[in-house]
Amino acid sequence: MAKKILFVLGALALIVLLFMGGTRLLIRHIYNRTDCERFNIDNIELRTGVDIPDITESKCESDGKIKICEFTLDTNKIVLSHYIDRNKFIQEDSFFVKRGERDDTRYEIKLNPLNAKLFVEIVYKR
Repeated sequence: MAKKILFVLGALALIVLLFMGGTRLLIRHIYNRTDCERFNIDNIELRTGVDIPDITESKCESDGKIKICEFTLDTNKIVLSHYIDRNKFIQEDSFFVKRGERDDTRYEIKLNPLNAKLFVEIVYKR
């Protein structure tokens, strides 16, 4: 009986470890993508810490070193003032802006509150 319990606990621990490892590999894969194809929004969110909510339109260009995106936020599903506060945008002229830099990334995000357009520029340093 004790052997069965140990076996089941060991199997559960192995499953949990494999799941955690797989999740970590997927996150690393998403973080390292520099294109506009798969996981584009997830990559932006991981690199910048800014949530990209529901959108109605998107455009994206990337050469692997610089990614420039434009999103139209779905204002039927979000309140722009809450979005601005939650993501800590700072008002500059008629835009709300957030900038940041890490060892491997520099970014600037601008939000035009009049038309709910979000402009993202990411420079991949490595």
